[in-house]
Amino acid sequence: MIGVVAPYSDFKKEIKQIASSMTIPIVVEVGALQAGLSKAKQMIRNHEVKVIVARGVTANFLKSKLDIPIIKIDVTNYDIVRTINDAKKIDKSIVLIDHFESSRRIDLSTISEMLNVDIDLKLYENERDISNHIHEVAKTKENKPIVGTAECMRHTAGKIGVQSFIVFSQTDSMTESLLRAQESLEYFSKERKKQKHLQSIISSAFDGVISMNSKGIITVCNDVAANYLGIHSKDIINRKAKNIQLMLFKKLVGDYSPASKQIIKNGNKSYVLNRVRLGEKSMVITFQETESFLVINDDIRSELYQRRFFAKHKFDDIIYRGNKMEQVIALGKAYANSESNILVYGESGIGKELMAQSIHNESKRKTGPFIAVNCAALPENLLESELFGYEEGAFTGAKKGGKPGLFEMAHGGTIFLDEIGDISPTLQARLLRVLQEKEVRRIGGERILSVDFRVISATNKNLIQSVEKEEFRRDLYYRLNVLHLFIPALRHRREDIEILLDTFLEKHGVNSRIISETTRRLLIQYDWPGNIREMENFIERVSAVDDHYKGTIINLLDKKYQEEKSAKKDNNDLESEYLTIKVESMEGMERQIIAELLIRHDGNRSSLAEVLGISRTTLWKRMKEQAQVK
Repeated sequence: MIGVVAPYSDFKKEIKQIASSMTIPIVVEVGALQAGLSKAKQMIRNHEVKVIVARGVTANFLKSKLDIPIIKIDVTNYDIVRTINDAKKIDKSIVLIDHFESSRRIDLSTISEMLNVDIDLKLYENERDISNHIHEVAKTKENKPIVGTAECMRHTAGKIGVQSFIVFSQTDSMTESLLRAQESLEYFSKERKKQKHLQSIISSAFDGVISMNSKGIITVCNDVAANYLGIHSKDIINRKAKNIQLMLFKKLVGDYSPASKQIIKNGNKSYVLNRVRLGEKSMVITFQETESFLVINDDIRSELYQRRFFAKHKFDDIIYRGNKMEQVIALGKAYANSESNILVYGESGIGKELMAQSIHNESKRKTGPFIAVNCAALPENLLESELFGYEEGAFTGAKKGGKPGLFEMAHGGTIFLDEIGDISPTLQARLLRVLQEKEVRRIGGERILSVDFRVISATNKNLIQSVEKEEFRRDLYYRLNVLHLFIPALRHRREDIEILLDTFLEKHGVNSRIISETTRRLLIQYDWPGNIREMENFIERVSAVDDHYKGTIINLLDKKYQEEKSAKKDNNDLESEYLTIKVESMEGMERQIIAELLIRHDGNRSSLAEVLGISRTTLWKRMKEQAQVK
């Protein structure tokens, strides 16, 4: 429906006739400025008016107060000339009462000269100013006619006997305004349909959504947001945000500054908040209760973990104490800023995938997938189909619809090729082409797909020797080994062993007192051929036996270690007769001797004391002194 705020009664009659002839339904009320605003609100409330036609300054006033389209009819110079020409029949000295906004558009000097009249311009801002001006004119008793634009001027002037003339609008202006209003109404209807569509999308969102316009008035509050606030959406829509006293709402609005993934608390609940500022008071707020957010997040993460598409480790997860690993990590962080391929060297169980995941999570690709594949775990034909994918019917047992390969799935992220030194020459050739061209073609397919990924590969083999023996392609080696990272074995960084032991003891809930100081020293001296993986397995064994095991804890090390110790005793070889120690102070060399002999005697102090020719008490005192010096 179209509403019209008419400046005078004759305007109301004329525009209703025009609308009837054009078959445009309208509702019309007479009013100006504040009175016009009251009439407009009544029409909106009672007749569901969506567009309003008004004249001059009243139209400007309504635009500042209402959120619906206002079609303005301008008061032209021609309208004023016509009215003043009628008024000069009473007297050539005329008082023109006009709004201060409109006065700048009227060429009074030209009109005065053209009509041979004197015009006294009186400016007003509100209805009271109009009344005051009319009473001032009446006091002069000069019988000057008054020209104005509003019905209230004619009423006030008539009551005190002052002659007045209203500036009338032309029929053409009214007709044009109704046509513009009709176009605006049609546009409004289309936009309302879009708004309903958008509202249905917002209502079905997982997040609570609240939006405010430039005046700080709430325009959107979906059901999720209303639920969290404990209200109905209609309770706050079209209300000013500053008037909403709900504690959670106040925290959501905050200081109107932008926010991303901010955690706010309200009572015993917490929420993840995003706040996008569009203007001084205009903004969109989305929020979600952390509990539901974590449930969804955990479901997604669980799926990614199962599919190996998610890197869960970061550099902070790497446990170390010494400078060697500190340098390795510093190099890894530097490599994370590059897009070049990385080859990670290290023995089995040293944590090569942990390093690869950490590099990925430090890189620009951290939001992309991380896909790990063990090249030694799959036969050649299966590995090929996993890496490159296949089309439907490519081979017997091929999945219907085909299957994307891991290179495709790694698009935008990182692919980790573990045990790269074990792939066959045929696969080496295909892998080289993918690395060179960054393109992949599925098995049995013809379509070539462009892919964007970074390769981090790892091996425990000496690939240089493999290249020399022609077991590994030289060109592929240099493609993979652009950046080189070597992770030293535990036996080459014994300073990290103790903190790793303590970490695994805590992880598996083992009381650290179960491992005596003597056993701890033996473990630090042990070479750990299986590195960190072997150490964690050892701690798991300790956890499993707990207090039920009556033997020496050191005997829980790998059977291979026990067999080697046995063999040394049985064969009485040179290693059991001689020691190799580093030359240092006497106390230091003595400490080395006792530590090594303790290992050879499986921590048996009585046996060691007998070999050294001293009492068990003396040995204990020496060990205690060495511990204090250390």
